[in-house]
Amino acid sequence: MSHSTLGNGEWLLTGNSLWSPDGSVEFKMQGDGKIAVYWGGKCQWQNTPEQTNNIKGINMQSDGNLCMYDKGGKPTWHTNTAGPTGDSTCIVTVQNDGNVVVYRGTPIWASNTQKK
Repeated sequence: MSHSTLGNGEWLLTGNSLWSPDGSVEFKMQGDGKIAVYWGGKCQWQNTPEQTNNIKGINMQSDGNLCMYDKGGKPTWHTNTAGPTGDSTCIVTVQNDGNVVVYRGTPIWASNTQKK
């Protein structure tokens, strides 16, 4: 079963993906250490141009920050949505419109990758 959300304390580990409810948009934690958004057969967004094979995955933290960690536990990228902006009610979701959004009731971060 595919999921479209990542909740408080949940991980998206390297090699795994979240999918939009309609299955058209993929949010992937790639083996090269990048988070990417795909639809229409091509990559629409990546969090970094850098490649590394030392990434564990991304975690929706209880402080509201979506954070990528290396295998040693060091944070390497984040959405900068930790409290007071975010909190333990935050989720990240992959939407049918192509956008990946961190919500705390209302959006507090987005990939800004809406389909045109």
